[in-house]
Amino acid sequence: ISSQNYSKYDIDTREWYKPEHVLVGKLFMLTKTQQDVILQSATAIFGKDFQEPYMQKTWQVHTPIVEAHSRDSIVSITHVVLPFGVIGVDLYLSDLTEDIISYQQQQQQLSMNNKNEYLYAFLIEADGNTLAHPAFPRAFAQNQTPFPVDIQYLENSTEFSNIRHKILSEETGNVSTIIYLTKNRKKEKYRRTYQWHNILQIYILCIVHTIKQEDSGSTVHSSGDSKQAAAVLSGSLPLALNRFSSKSNIPMYHQQQSDDYEEYYTSIDLMYHRLDLLAGREATNLCRYFRQIATLDAVTLFLSSLAFESPFTFLHNNRMSSPQSQLHTVESIMAYLKDSTGLLANPGLRPQIRQEVNGLYNAMQHLKKRHQDSRGSLKNYIIRRYIASVNGVLLVFPGCLLNNNYDPSQRVWYRKALQHAGKVITTEPYLDAGGSGYIITIAHTIFEGKSNALHSIERDQPIAIVALDLPYAYFYKMILDYVPLCQMHNIKCLLFENEGYLIAHPSMLEPKSSIKNQRRPHEHLTHKESYLSNDILNHKNLVRKLACANYQNRTLQRYYVFNTSLNEILNNVVHGERTKYAIALLKGSNIFAAVLNSTCDGGAFCPCSTIDRQCLNCKRMDQADCECPCECPMPLMQPLAESDENSNKEHLAYLNITNQF
Repeated sequence: ISSQNYSKYDIDTREWYKPEHVLVGKLFMLTKTQQDVILQSATAIFGKDFQEPYMQKTWQVHTPIVEAHSRDSIVSITHVVLPFGVIGVDLYLSDLTEDIISYQQQQQQLSMNNKNEYLYAFLIEADGNTLAHPAFPRAFAQNQTPFPVDIQYLENSTEFSNIRHKILSEETGNVSTIIYLTKNRKKEKYRRTYQWHNILQIYILCIVHTIKQEDSGSTVHSSGDSKQAAAVLSGSLPLALNRFSSKSNIPMYHQQQSDDYEEYYTSIDLMYHRLDLLAGREATNLCRYFRQIATLDAVTLFLSSLAFESPFTFLHNNRMSSPQSQLHTVESIMAYLKDSTGLLANPGLRPQIRQEVNGLYNAMQHLKKRHQDSRGSLKNYIIRRYIASVNGVLLVFPGCLLNNNYDPSQRVWYRKALQHAGKVITTEPYLDAGGSGYIITIAHTIFEGKSNALHSIERDQPIAIVALDLPYAYFYKMILDYVPLCQMHNIKCLLFENEGYLIAHPSMLEPKSSIKNQRRPHEHLTHKESYLSNDILNHKNLVRKLACANYQNRTLQRYYVFNTSLNEILNNVVHGERTKYAIALLKGSNIFAAVLNSTCDGGAFCPCSTIDRQCLNCKRMDQADCECPCECPMPLMQPLAESDENSNKEHLAYLNITNQF
């Protein structure tokens, strides 16, 4: 038990300080052997300190902080017990907010075929600080406590400052506004409705409903129209976040009931990924694959937290349960998935997961055969193959152990595949957690099967992502094998993905050292080809230089985005240079190919920091200036209470460069 040292930590005491008050801190250690004197000693030492005006006679809910051990955010609830001190309890933020976080995914699936309407929810404190929002990473995936982020920086609605004031000042209500979102480089008009409820004057829960509007008619709506629209919508927006209903409209895979139905389920060679729990049981066919416990005989199943009715309960049990308890859980899950009688109870999985595992397993059997086929030209290069559903089911071959906190939906290959649905995408090179070195992932979306086999990327919703991992230098090896031109003197051939990160370059044949290739594997076009990078910025239809704000670590990120709809071959804009180039998009992918004929690359320069990721000039950002992807510290934000015109203008100008989620 301790009291605050007001003097040492420079805490303001002017409102209540009196000369007889002692401001230095005191510490009293309690042990189990002193239980009989704890109350007497504590009362004697801290009796004066735990009185007004030192303590507030109320209970408080504190802003979350990240706990180092679990990497989960902790919410502390405290209550003053005079004259003894403070009692409190710590709760996991992910437990409090799991229904809110899952709400958007649930709504997306229930309206799978309607891309003109979507819903999500967010949770804020009474002062506007955001706790849960679709733009935030999951609460259990953070390494340190993020900076507080006000909700106004995450919502891009028109006149949101006025909406924010209503949300914070009124207990319940709803309000609508018109917004314009840019999709496929076209501005589209949407009506967005906010409906909120204040919870015990501590938290505010808000559900956001956005629906596309037709262009016909006036774009300006009177307050009466907005109120009427909000009233109509409020009836269809019950402010309740129930857990996933057993009645789901999500498409399910159905297995035909036949004589071999039972034999099919019982013969599935599918293992749960927790191979570390099988020591001494089914461990005869386990091996070491790079740095992972693995099996070459079977496909392994991984279920992320999203596959369970209560994502937090699944994660918490994996953190706290004994190996025996975890093994029992694994056996229950696999027994339920392979059950052909329908008599075994569901061990907490969402209703559609069993059918989804069955469907993905059938697809994975084909991939497994391809992987084991000795005639394939890629046999010695593909590290692993996997397929992930949008509901948190992941199947991997060769089977391997994964971290329980792994979430496929947060991985770059998953997000890029959904972003470029219907295309073959590659990620930038990265270090494989499984120990196979630097790798590149190739991925593609899978759509729901239809009898007429007609698909539309605009209308259809992907249901799964299929992917495979290749070694870092494989693409450049392929170029040398199949394109003799690239072996000629002064000719450079390279491939890069849609953000400009290299996936094939001559330098990949060179080793990494303290002088050369020190940025590997995250090597960008601007790092290696300065002249090319300077010139292509003049092609307005090829590349754009953008910036976005990360409010949780208060940095401004600068990055490049290449046009994946390019349908022409681009050449030098500045003629007469010694380096000639041609760039083209590989159709149906996010990969760009470039060929350079270079006698001398001198004369061009892209400013890059060799120490960290900070931009060398944070005061200027121009579309024509070549610089490496970098970040700048966010300028200090003025308090929201300031109402002078200058501060408001600064906030509005600042929000304009934010790349909204």
